[in-house]
Amino acid sequence: MPANDALCQIGPPSSSKVHLLWVPHAGGATAPLFKQFRSLAASANAPKFVNFWAVRMAGRESRFSDPLETDMDSLVQSIAAEVERRFDANDALVLAGHSLGALIAYRLAIRLLEGPRLREGLSGSTNVKGLIVMGASPPNQWTQNRDWLDWDNTAFANELDRRYGGLPAGLKEHPDALALFLPIVRADLKLARGVASAEHPVIPIPIRALAGAEDHVANRAKMQGWQSLTSAGFSLRVLPGDHFFPVANLSKVMLTAETLAGGEG
Repeated sequence: MPANDALCQIGPPSSSKVHLLWVPHAGGATAPLFKQFRSLAASANAPKFVNFWAVRMAGRESRFSDPLETDMDSLVQSIAAEVERRFDANDALVLAGHSLGALIAYRLAIRLLEGPRLREGLSGSTNVKGLIVMGASPPNQWTQNRDWLDWDNTAFANELDRRYGGLPAGLKEHPDALALFLPIVRADLKLARGVASAEHPVIPIPIRALAGAEDHVANRAKMQGWQSLTSAGFSLRVLPGDHFFPVANLSKVMLTAETLAGGEG
């Protein structure tokens, strides 16, 4: 696929029919995934039966000139169109999302499983095998006040760092770089406005929740809430790290995807 497509394949393609599609956190890009995957590929423990993909969001990397998305329904529809174009019923697809990406992945699962059939507890035409949520409260708990998204850059950057941590080192000391980065994060976080009051259907695929042991944003207790959104089984696992634990634990995420897909090679 062209590099500027919404779906980006991380690593070389394989003959496996199992595909993991990762949706990044607010402000997230694909570069850290490429770096971690290269390191993982050199390991003897690297999963061998999973093709790894990521959603490349607008406004960054090769999609730098694309207008930023602030509407969840529009974003999910555009990603779903790419997924339906790329994958078919012979492909076993597992969705994974980190932080805001978990909300997007959940809405994407609903879209791919199709509304009418979902209400009947049936799967849609796309072969979605499961959903992995990482470092995110379930959507009905996203009730925090979002007025801070409209604060000036300095106040917004400080609040972003306070709430989530992980603001790139030294970024606040470089106003030009900060001015490029903050609009992306603002737009991404605006995608979650109103999500708590939206409809949250129960999906007929398993949900696997991964929490960071030192994550103060979405701890184990909060992530347990995802259990109410599946009729097909739930589990919760705590992994080392803070809110940004998923990339360092990529091998575990890929193995979880392989298990959800039934180990299809």
